[in-house]
Amino acid sequence: MSLVPETQNSYQLIFQLPALQQDNGRGYVTMAQEAENVYWRVGLLGSGKGCFGCHLMCNSEDRSNYWSIDIEYQASLLFQNKEHYVQKGKHHHMARKYLPLGWDLDIVKKFATKDRGLFIQFKITILDKVGIRQKRIHDFSKPEPNLCNLTLIVEGEKIHCSKQILAMNSEFFMELLYPDGNLNVSELKLPSGFEYSKILGLIKVIYNDSDALNPANIDEILELATNLKADNARNRCEKWITKTQLITAKRKVKIAEKYSLVDLQNECVTMLKTSQQVQRLFENPSRFTDSEIVDLMDKVTLSIVGRTYEGFANK
Repeated sequence: MSLVPETQNSYQLIFQLPALQQDNGRGYVTMAQEAENVYWRVGLLGSGKGCFGCHLMCNSEDRSNYWSIDIEYQASLLFQNKEHYVQKGKHHHMARKYLPLGWDLDIVKKFATKDRGLFIQFKITILDKVGIRQKRIHDFSKPEPNLCNLTLIVEGEKIHCSKQILAMNSEFFMELLYPDGNLNVSELKLPSGFEYSKILGLIKVIYNDSDALNPANIDEILELATNLKADNARNRCEKWITKTQLITAKRKVKIAEKYSLVDLQNECVTMLKTSQQVQRLFENPSRFTDSEIVDLMDKVTLSIVGRTYEGFANK
């Protein structure tokens, strides 16, 4: 599952679906990908009457109902890095109005493998959007007049930012930038051991940039925020994890435990309590072995983003 920006308003989204089996699969939803501040995923409609059905789903970042987005799309079955059975068209997305698509079931089976399942590729171009918040992104590679009074040097790279904002959001930077009450620090070179990409990521979180956090960097940013005593950044990371649709509930639980994120832990427990499987476990705990409990919890946390199933494939 991957997202590849093509041009400013065009994106390539590739979704990996588990291998289907017979009529199973209805209700399964893939993990989300983000483009244009919108979450995109594929949901399966099943494989009845000789047709494999799915729909391209999307919703706004804040999950509101007051938005719409118009796209031009090209959908295809992806096999051996080649597109097959391409479908093209336009669609007006809005809350719970998804793009339905279908392929002949026998055709789909040819491209589904037992080990990797099925890949569906979408190339979308954004034609118009209403009610979707624009991304807020700062450029720290050059100083902005009246907004930057500090040059931070990390691994030879320069980061231009506000000394006051950095100091107010990190006890570590407060001690470095205002030593003994000295107000004249305008350039600071961090010692070896600090990585430019991680420091820049933390600063983007402090500035609340829209592109600051993603599934690949959330762990390292949380670790750095903790070490540099940047509590506001930790809180923003926690809020992002709580609401994001880009990582699984199981990973959220592990991150909450690792960094002692109490609010996130409570949110994860609340989600788990809604599961009938977990409710059954709590009612009759003596009926389950320790290994069965671990296996059950894994299945439940994974199922929060969509039901898993066995799938069809060439044997």
